[in-house]
Amino acid sequence: MRCRHCNTRRAEHDVWCPNCQRQSSLVKNELSAMRSLKATWANYKPNISINVPLAVPAIILGIIPLLIVVWLLNTSLILPMDTTPKLLLNLLIKSTLVSMFLPFTLLGFRAVCALEGYQAGKPGLFLAFKAYPRYLLFSVINCLYFVVIYLICFGFPGFGSDPILRLVWIVLVNYWAALILPVPILMEDREMIFRDAFTLARRHFGVVRWNIYLMVLVLAALNLVATLVLIVPLAITIPFTWYAIRDYTRTLLEYELDKQ
Repeated sequence: MRCRHCNTRRAEHDVWCPNCQRQSSLVKNELSAMRSLKATWANYKPNISINVPLAVPAIILGIIPLLIVVWLLNTSLILPMDTTPKLLLNLLIKSTLVSMFLPFTLLGFRAVCALEGYQAGKPGLFLAFKAYPRYLLFSVINCLYFVVIYLICFGFPGFGSDPILRLVWIVLVNYWAALILPVPILMEDREMIFRDAFTLARRHFGVVRWNIYLMVLVLAALNLVATLVLIVPLAITIPFTWYAIRDYTRTLLEYELDKQ
């Protein structure tokens, strides 16, 4: 293959031209997030009903309890945050509750990575539940990150932060989402611990960061709409989310981005 800018010969999977250092068309074409989503949907669609059993624990043990916790903590169980100890206690309670239930929404990654194709369903249930400790740690790390950036960007009682940091908080939340999306698949397929998987994604997937972020937005929108429509459609969108992230991350590895 040759660079379209300087006509220098490059390897098939090279994202950057070795001569002019310009980006190849791989990022917009072969590594397109929307292209990957469409391909995943085409393969997943005939197997929707097969995957419903794998989605049920995620909904009953994960999504619904998380929605109840969020509702209670913002209505009848509002915790005071007028002093630093109360603020820290508030964040600790919220982080603990989220960390308990969030893993159930992630367990499917273990099943869809261990079983090829798009028919994890019942065969993947046992594999999924075995992964709870791993995703409990994953959830705790994520919650700690959000606690830290909250304290930095919003400050402490009586010691507020610069208002511009509110915008920084939004940036950090979105950037973290783009960083973290491939991590569960790297943990499963490469048998990595969180630190190593996160480091690989941060160092090598930067060139497709906007593609990953687009996938985050699309999948988040799908699951949000499914949640608002009486939760039932989540039985379709949650397994699709697992497969979509799996397929896209594997595409990135297939094109050897982890070596570039």
